[in-house]
Amino acid sequence: MMGLRSHTDFIGMYLINRALRLCLLVVFVIDLRYSICFAAGPDSTGVQSVVSVFVDSTAVDPAMADPLRPGHDPSTILEITDPSQPPAHWVTPAGDSTQVLEAFDYPQFLNSYPDKIWEGRSGWRYSKTKKSDVYYRILQEANNHYLNAKTKGGAVNFGREAKLTRRGREIKANVRLFQKLRWRWRVHDLPEGADETDSGKNDSAAAVRLIFGTSILSGKSLKYIWSATLPKGTVIPSDRQYVIVLRSGTDDMGKWVWEEVNAYQDYRHLFGGDPRPVDVLGLLTDSNNTETVVAADYDDITFIIPRPTVEKNPENTE
Repeated sequence: MMGLRSHTDFIGMYLINRALRLCLLVVFVIDLRYSICFAAGPDSTGVQSVVSVFVDSTAVDPAMADPLRPGHDPSTILEITDPSQPPAHWVTPAGDSTQVLEAFDYPQFLNSYPDKIWEGRSGWRYSKTKKSDVYYRILQEANNHYLNAKTKGGAVNFGREAKLTRRGREIKANVRLFQKLRWRWRVHDLPEGADETDSGKNDSAAAVRLIFGTSILSGKSLKYIWSATLPKGTVIPSDRQYVIVLRSGTDDMGKWVWEEVNAYQDYRHLFGGDPRPVDVLGLLTDSNNTETVVAADYDDITFIIPRPTVEKNPENTE
């Protein structure tokens, strides 16, 4: 009897031990699931919803502010929740130190060319061509309006006077003061086979141009482009204009891409000396040489007075 009882006690202890282990396992699983759900939040998926936007990193590192610097790559990936806003790490001064030249907020001209606003000295003007040939249109995306350009074989320049309001009065955009130019653009179709170094293939998906002076003899310009084939950082020189490739190829196509350049530094680096005030800011999406379909969007063209750089004084111990 004693042997049978000992055997029964052994079996009982074994079963109790297994039951305790099972209880501990259940508690562990419940605690783990609770931790996962808490970390994931109300969505319970554990995945944060973000939009990946390719942006210019020049505003982060002043040493890389010159897009002409050898080895400079202005593209970095930054995750932000609203591509209609500049990246959070970019410095946007308050007050009239930041001047939005054009946001294309013309809902009354949706899907059309707003000639009543853009014609004339104070608005947008197109090169000498028939109005029926103008392929720039105001489009809407969510609650935002922007400029769209789409053509096959067209070459229509758009431009407006670069006038800003400073301390209550209207002035021309002087890049000695408003040194930085910021905008965003999006390319849908590239001009197939284009090459801006070849006059017979000189088409660009998108271009933003600053024209300093309107005189044929003295006017100079900086033209920032999204090229189909030329690598980023390419500079194409001429007597009166320098073309600077900011974006190239299909990598960023279909995405809103923010750009910020220091036009003052670029002008001094390429032309030498100080620039005159900007008379005209121009846009161009063209394919008259390649005769292919090209399409791009533009928005939020802004001039910015950069914050002054504070030089470190080695004798200052504070």
